[in-house]
Amino acid sequence: MYRLVGLVCFLWSFLAFAGHHENIEHPDGMHVINAWVKEPLPGVDATAIYLSIHNPSNDADRLVSVSTDLAQISEIHEMLIVDDVMRMRRLDSGVPIAPDQFVKLEPGGLHIMLFELNKSFKVGETHTVILGFESAGEITVPVKVRAAADAAHHHQH
Repeated sequence: MYRLVGLVCFLWSFLAFAGHHENIEHPDGMHVINAWVKEPLPGVDATAIYLSIHNPSNDADRLVSVSTDLAQISEIHEMLIVDDVMRMRRLDSGVPIAPDQFVKLEPGGLHIMLFELNKSFKVGETHTVILGFESAGEITVPVKVRAAADAAHHHQH
């Protein structure tokens, strides 16, 4: 019985990792995982991209830029609370990524803002963004469009 439970747990872990691993980009040693963009709300000309970055190298790096044909303006931002008020600010110096560090760009924290959108987004579509790193250079990353409701549900887990 315990062997069966152990086998099931091993297979589940393997399949979960395999499914998760297919979303990783590997150029220049930098891993970008689970990149997605929130479907813009009707009448809103802005949205956000979320993803996770892993720096497996022994050297620190920094996310310094983002570009895409999805919007006229793309910026790295962070949300923070100042005097009990949630504020968003652009990070001109980028996001430092220490050796072997995971950095999450997620709702309520670090994220990529897109302003003055160039095209409409449909749930399920995949688009691309180019992330610029100080050392690793540019990495083209696919981002999948999620519905706003799905994005809120995903963030709860």
